[in-house]
Amino acid sequence: MTNPLLEQAGLPLQRYGSAISLDRQVQIAIGSLLILKVVLGYGVHELFFAAAAFIGAGLIFAGVSRWCGMSELIARLPWNRSVNCPEQAQA
Repeated sequence: MTNPLLEQAGLPLQRYGSAISLDRQVQIAIGSLLILKVVLGYGVHELFFAAAAFIGAGLIFAGVSRWCGMSELIARLPWNRSVNCPEQAQA
């Protein structure tokens, strides 16, 4: 994705390859959230385990309904918003 404002200002831009596929980004985010909730459940308060169960319920819902809210949110992040992002992510 190019940023026309940066290009017009003459600022240097560096590209670091294509984005990680959307599925992998969602898996990384969910795994990180689960680990964080379990650590906080043991270290801070037991209610964080309920948040981990809520994430699991979200995964079940995504599998049954074929709609994942987290993937919708991650798809809107800046590094995933280019014209040919779906083609790049499949590579």
